[in-house]
Amino acid sequence: AEYAPAKCASKRRRHMDFCMDVNEWAPPGEDLPASQMSWTDGKRTCEAEGKRLCMESEYNFACEGEEMRPYPYGFTRDASACNADLTDIYEAGGARIKDLRARHGTHPRCASPFGVMDMAGNLEEFVTIDGAGPPRPAMKGAWWQPSRNFCRANQTAHDRWYKGRETGFRCCSDIPDGAPGG
Repeated sequence: AEYAPAKCASKRRRHMDFCMDVNEWAPPGEDLPASQMSWTDGKRTCEAEGKRLCMESEYNFACEGEEMRPYPYGFTRDASACNADLTDIYEAGGARIKDLRARHGTHPRCASPFGVMDMAGNLEEFVTIDGAGPPRPAMKGAWWQPSRNFCRANQTAHDRWYKGRETGFRCCSDIPDGAPGG
């Protein structure tokens, strides 16, 4: 799981102006990100805060940076950098996933080039798929299982109401007109 730096053939770049929460969403005053959250829960919560769910393209860029890293922390998979690649993930009998969420700040090496935390592992985060038509959910970043804990991977099999012990989200917002960078 080591990648060479990206060699993008296109010289065209798309300018993106957005803000993304540094951490996965947690209830006010808590540092353990909320789980059992659906795309619908995330949309409603972000909107109540004057924000929105992040778009998939925003998640990808915030995770991989301009270098197009496959992992938020670099080009080589490191099972100890993030809350990922755990193997003892089921409760006795294997019927339920253990709650192995990590608190904010537990994995400081799991930072993207922009300082966004836990974009690989911890919680599988709902985002909105870019494009026309009705908004559709995707899940990014995977969770604490040994899985697709890298920036571009997505999971689109669940609907907007699915929620599990491993699901959460973070919020994004547009930069207001006239603001620095906007």
